[in-house]
Amino acid sequence: MGEPFDAIGFTVSDEPSYQALAEQAHQQGVNSHMPREHSMLHGYCWSLGDGLEVWTVLHESKTGMVYADCRPGFRGRHLFRLHPWEITEYEEDGEATVRGFIEGSETELIFELQNLTEMSPEMFRARLLTVAVAGLAYRVKVNNRAAQPSFLPIEKVSPRRHVAENDYAARGQILNWREISNPRTSTSLIWLYADFGRIRMELIVNRADLKGELRKGAWISAELWVQGHVLTEKEVQSRYEGVDAEFPSGDYWMMFRREN
Repeated sequence: MGEPFDAIGFTVSDEPSYQALAEQAHQQGVNSHMPREHSMLHGYCWSLGDGLEVWTVLHESKTGMVYADCRPGFRGRHLFRLHPWEITEYEEDGEATVRGFIEGSETELIFELQNLTEMSPEMFRARLLTVAVAGLAYRVKVNNRAAQPSFLPIEKVSPRRHVAENDYAARGQILNWREISNPRTSTSLIWLYADFGRIRMELIVNRADLKGELRKGAWISAELWVQGHVLTEKEVQSRYEGVDAEFPSGDYWMMFRREN
C-alpha cells in the first residue's frame, strides 16, 4: 500500500512522477527547518487550498542535501487533544509518527506527523498535544446497511498484509460531506466527516475511489492513511471563525474541558 497521493488528486505511478512532484513542492512550498545533532531537516509545505498539501522534506548533512521524503497532506479542521503522547522520528527519512491517546478516553491514535519541521522545542515538552488529524482514503464504499462502527489499525485486522502502522480500517456513519477539487489537476475529490464510534474524523477521497451514492446518515467502510499536524495555542485560537455548520454542535464542547 503506497501513500495515497490519489486521495488529494495526484497520480504518482513511478519514480519520475514522484520526483517531479517532490521538486514542484520544493520550489513552491513554504520552508521550515529543524536542526539535528549532525544534520538539518528542511520541510517545504506546498498548500493547494481547501486544506490540500504536498510536503517535501530534504535532509542536509556534511555529505550534502538529498530528498528524504515527499507525501500528500490534508489540514483538517477538527481538533484532538492527546495525553499521553510520544513522537518517533526517522531523521534521515524525513518522517515522524505520533502515537497518543485522545484525552479522557481509551482511544489511541497513530498518525504520520506532517509538520515536524514547524514545531518549536517547547512543543516537545507540552503535557497536552493539540492536533488536527484526518484520513487520506485509499478507498471508500457506501454500504446498504448499518453495521457495528469500528476504527482499527489494518495490521490488527489483517496481520498478513504489509501496511504502515498508521493505516486504518474504519466503518461508520456519514455526518457531513461536500465536493472539492485539486486546483492543479482539476480532479474531483470528496471531503467526508464520519462517526466511527470511538472517534469522529475527516476524510479525503478521490471520487474515482468512492463506490456508492453519498448521503448524510449513510454507512461507509474505508481504508485510510491517517496523518496530522501539531498546533500551537496561537494557531488554535486563530482558527476560530464562528460556528461551522458542517460539524455537530456537540463536538465544540469537547475542546472546553477543564484540566484537573
